[in-house]
Amino acid sequence: MSAVLFTALLQCPAFFSCTRTPVPSKRAEAGDYIDVFFFDTLSPQYLDSYQRLKADDMVYALSSVGPKRVVALSVGTTDAMTWAGVRTYSDLCKYSFSFKDDSPEKPLMAGEKVLEDGVSRVADLDMKTSLAKVVLGSVACDFTGTPYPGYGFFNKLIYLQYAGVEARPFGPSSEIPISVINQGLLDSAAVMSFPRPHMLLQPGLGNVWRQRVEDRREFWCYGNDVDTSALGRPVTRLVLDGFVGEHHCYYPIDLPRLRAGETLRLDVTLRRMGTPDPDIPARGEMISLDTETVPWDLRDIREEIF
Repeated sequence: MSAVLFTALLQCPAFFSCTRTPVPSKRAEAGDYIDVFFFDTLSPQYLDSYQRLKADDMVYALSSVGPKRVVALSVGTTDAMTWAGVRTYSDLCKYSFSFKDDSPEKPLMAGEKVLEDGVSRVADLDMKTSLAKVVLGSVACDFTGTPYPGYGFFNKLIYLQYAGVEARPFGPSSEIPISVINQGLLDSAAVMSFPRPHMLLQPGLGNVWRQRVEDRREFWCYGNDVDTSALGRPVTRLVLDGFVGEHHCYYPIDLPRLRAGETLRLDVTLRRMGTPDPDIPARGEMISLDTETVPWDLRDIREEIF
């Protein structure tokens, strides 16, 4: 048998802070759990042992000797029967996070690492979220050089399109959501079925002219690390819905490489009238963008011995 000192580094995504400075965060509250699995490293990677650790408890547990893949999840469930069907690592890779259970204040977390053989081992494990944050920092409208230079844009709605709402934390496709919402058109009924609809849909900014509107808006979805749209793998978009004069139009802004655990900030300038269809991306001379991606900050370290 082998004993392992398990150190869980609970990382706080950059969407808790827009700086690179580590920020404090409270420890997990009583009643929270971390579910820890050991799998063999040889195919089919059978489950070797399982341990449910209660937050802030010092617990001992054992796995058999030999190299092991250690996997941990912090998902808030109190029902260990959630994992009743897990017999191999590939079984666990079928498990998915749901946007209905997730939140930026207390994100679902997961991590894994392969341990070498040994009687006493240390596992330093990064626990990460699958959420990504999109910040619309400011918007301006400058139609100089067009037939309608005196017009502005009335922004009615802002929402995420092709936004990931189900994601697998493990496996070869963990960077791509397995379920998205607002596919082409806004599905407001589906959005409102989520406990935090403002993470996907918000009222617009109203009248936008040449003077930049500084009104930080924050949106969340699961990471979608896709560079360009392809069949079955669309890029997530931020859509500005509204009117230029009497013309209803859209500015669907592609968000390529939207990675889990990162914040993407956008400052947008509208240069031409938007598209007539929300599923036609705004490109070329229609808009200009300033973007910034902020990486992770670290939470405090908690040690669980087992």
